[in-house]
Amino acid sequence: MRESSILNEGMNVWLVVLFACGIVFMYINSGKGDTLERAIRCGCYDRERIRNGQWWRMVSVGFTHIQPWHLAMNLYALYNLRSLERVFGHAWYAVILFGSVAGGSLLEYVLSKTRYSVGLSGGLYGLMFSYVLLVIRLRSVSALRSVALTLALNAAINFMPGIAWQAHIGGALTGLVLTQVFLLIH
Repeated sequence: MRESSILNEGMNVWLVVLFACGIVFMYINSGKGDTLERAIRCGCYDRERIRNGQWWRMVSVGFTHIQPWHLAMNLYALYNLRSLERVFGHAWYAVILFGSVAGGSLLEYVLSKTRYSVGLSGGLYGLMFSYVLLVIRLRSVSALRSVALTLALNAAINFMPGIAWQAHIGGALTGLVLTQVFLLIH
């Protein structure tokens, strides 16, 4: 095997994101003091800082989690969506994931007055809806039924207090658009 082939085979975007989220989570929850302040230092969505030019926070928010249950849910979803990396390849998988995080943050910025938010959910919604689009194109009724339950459960989560539903919707729409672009050029 050539060296570049080994590097390409070994690179898993989902695994890198999983470890990065875990490391950032451990830092945010380390020691005493304000976890929100540490999340801000790590790049969580901060409306005021974004307004002042820190646009990178619209993507870095995906690496920040404060609550263990939130991290666990997001990483479990990421793990379950890892097969899409084989479908799209590493680069497009990353484009869809992080493009959807950014798209979710953008819709949250436009529609919400929330000051702070954390999490990878916008990107996960992008991947989920990407999966749905692929399943519809393949006309797989059984796969569509199985993903319908996941979507229904996630839709219910959107109505819980403190959930940035705008980021979920923005991520889903971005994931659909980016997947359609992928399908058009491949």
